[in-house]
Amino acid sequence: MMKTRLRYCVYDPDRRGNPRYYVRQVGKPKVRIKAAYKDDQGNITPEFMNEYWAALAVLNGMAEPKKESPREETFDWLVDQYFRSQRFQRLNEATRRDKRSVLLRFCETAGALPYKKFRKKDMEASQFKRRETPGAADKLVKVMRALYNWAIDEKLAVENPAARVGKINNKSEGFHTWTPEEVDRFRAFHPLGSKPRLAMEIMINVGARISDACRLGRQHETMINGRRWLKFTAEKNRDRFPVLIEVPMTSDLIKALERTETGDMAYLVTSFGKPFVKEGLGNKMREWCNQAGLKRCSAHGLRKAAAVIMAESEVSAPELCAAFGWRNLSTAQIYIREAEKRRLSRNAFERVERFRNRNVSLSKAKNSDETN
Repeated sequence: MMKTRLRYCVYDPDRRGNPRYYVRQVGKPKVRIKAAYKDDQGNITPEFMNEYWAALAVLNGMAEPKKESPREETFDWLVDQYFRSQRFQRLNEATRRDKRSVLLRFCETAGALPYKKFRKKDMEASQFKRRETPGAADKLVKVMRALYNWAIDEKLAVENPAARVGKINNKSEGFHTWTPEEVDRFRAFHPLGSKPRLAMEIMINVGARISDACRLGRQHETMINGRRWLKFTAEKNRDRFPVLIEVPMTSDLIKALERTETGDMAYLVTSFGKPFVKEGLGNKMREWCNQAGLKRCSAHGLRKAAAVIMAESEVSAPELCAAFGWRNLSTAQIYIREAEKRRLSRNAFERVERFRNRNVSLSKAKNSDETN
């Protein structure tokens, strides 16, 4: 606890290091101030001062303390009901864990507030407060949107304050897409027969998400017209919108499987012979990429690299959707447009080169007496 420039006002952060300010007088209960303490110029905000004077008035008996909302009207109650709902329970374990983490962090500061009074401007303010981590800020909006959609369906709310809130992370292109040179570098560092090499070959040859790569195994293999295929239901949204993926096994993948020690129910297993969990495999891929000097690369970028390779091979949008389990053609069109743009740029420069090679030298003739 530390004193501030204002009398009776102390700074007392929570266990996570989040800033907390209180008005405190000896022998009296402390009153928290929830407004932002300083603006971008380092000045105490008017909102903070308004709450500061109101807190002093309450402590000195000059004003009635602000009544707290009944628990049934707070975010704490709403989020608790959401966690108990069938809609939340139908989500897969990883999604539940992710949403629970986001909402519990939100409730650390807003749990006692009335959720029915939460407006779009409040959602935008919460998002903007987290602008230093734009990915987390946008995820909060996404999770809050799902929370209020459920609340509206259950007749617990009448509008969704997160419905029309845009992203602030528009500049990000997501995870880095591996280049062909980076794939070759990884292969050169991690030879056939190694676990890192097998993990990479599974992801780039199947286009598998990391949640699928960690559970693919012999039970997913099948024969179609004399060729080995993999047939599996994508882990993502499998309980709500199951997507069946069927892909032929490439020669690179078959070669890696033949030369690597694998498990039975999962190709990729830990040093203890257990299948990887998604987070564990992601951490291992991060480690293996660092060993190969590929600091920008990760498991997530391999799926994108597989999509780029197919798009540049002039694969159609429906074919991409079938291979990657996408439900919307618009997702495939993103990769097709990028591939087409690169192809047109390459063709343009090749035309320039051909034109320059055909062109006659314009240097001055050596003999000035020459005539046409």
